[in-house]
Amino acid sequence: MSKRQFANVISANWLLLMGINLFGCLFLSTSVAIKSASAVDRSVTDAASKELATENISQKSQQLAVELNQPLIQIKKPLTITQQIDVSTSAGDTSDQAKKLSPTQPQTITQKIDASTSAGDKLDVNKSRQDLLIEPLVKITPLPKRTYQPGLSFGAPSAFGANWGDLFVVGSGATAGKSRNGDPDASMSAGFGLGDAYNLIGLEFTFNNGSIKNFGYNGTFDFKAHRVVYAQGNTQVAVAGGWNTFAQYGNEGIRPSGAYGVLTTYSLLQPNNPVNPMAISFSVGAGGGDFRQGNESTGIFAGMGLQVHPQVGVGLGWSGVGLNAGISLVPVSTIPLTITLQGADLTDNSAGGTVFVVTVGYGFNFLPK
Repeated sequence: MSKRQFANVISANWLLLMGINLFGCLFLSTSVAIKSASAVDRSVTDAASKELATENISQKSQQLAVELNQPLIQIKKPLTITQQIDVSTSAGDTSDQAKKLSPTQPQTITQKIDASTSAGDKLDVNKSRQDLLIEPLVKITPLPKRTYQPGLSFGAPSAFGANWGDLFVVGSGATAGKSRNGDPDASMSAGFGLGDAYNLIGLEFTFNNGSIKNFGYNGTFDFKAHRVVYAQGNTQVAVAGGWNTFAQYGNEGIRPSGAYGVLTTYSLLQPNNPVNPMAISFSVGAGGGDFRQGNESTGIFAGMGLQVHPQVGVGLGWSGVGLNAGISLVPVSTIPLTITLQGADLTDNSAGGTVFVVTVGYGFNFLPK
């Protein structure tokens, strides 16, 4: 075929070729458009389905929350739950809260209990009960027994005396000295107290039996009024006025009658020592009767005593006539029994001369404690 013939064929058929190409393009674009629209419709349908499903889930969650009366848990936004647990919460409470936060299936727990451990727990429980017992507000404790001190007066009277409820009995024995034809003798005394020397005044009355050999044939009566005028800290001061032999009976003159006055101090040298506070006493006074020498109307007397042991006291005294020295013992501290060993008129100035005297005294108070 010549070039001219080929050109004529092409010219005659170019419209056909153009139509074929245009139809193919139109078909291709139509197909793509249909697929795009179909895809869009499918996407819209899926989105609507998902939104509907989400709404259904949300509604069901709301219904479930209302039924359970629990806070609503949103699906789209995580909710962080913060729980504050008190330190004082017991293990059982913590376990219950954990079960609420994380439900678990019921479990069966088998526990093996040791008999020795159970007994130990019972002992611990009993001990805890004992520890929790409340002590009574008022404790009743037995009062300590009263203790008694030795005497600290030797040859000179003391301004302290018996008060209401006090009773005493004294027995003494002495060597003969210059009198009694060389025969030793003994005497006894008994007395009681009235009043209160600390609040007002105390009164002491004493009966003296002058001779055991001639028991009941003669006797004298003494009287003393006394008062504590100072009592502060570890010191007490008392004053007294008395009358020895204000009355007597019998045919034997035992002692001359006379009045006297005396002041006595009583102090503790070691007040903080619970064993031996070491009491010391001083007395000074003046009087007539057997406190004077010869024909003098008045004599001066004085004395001092020191508690060197809880049950032992020693001292000196000037009776107005002669010098006395002695030692006083309390054999049992809780029994008011006193034994005194004394040397009287060591200067040998009296008519009877120097004598040695042993005295045993017992005193008590009958008032209820």
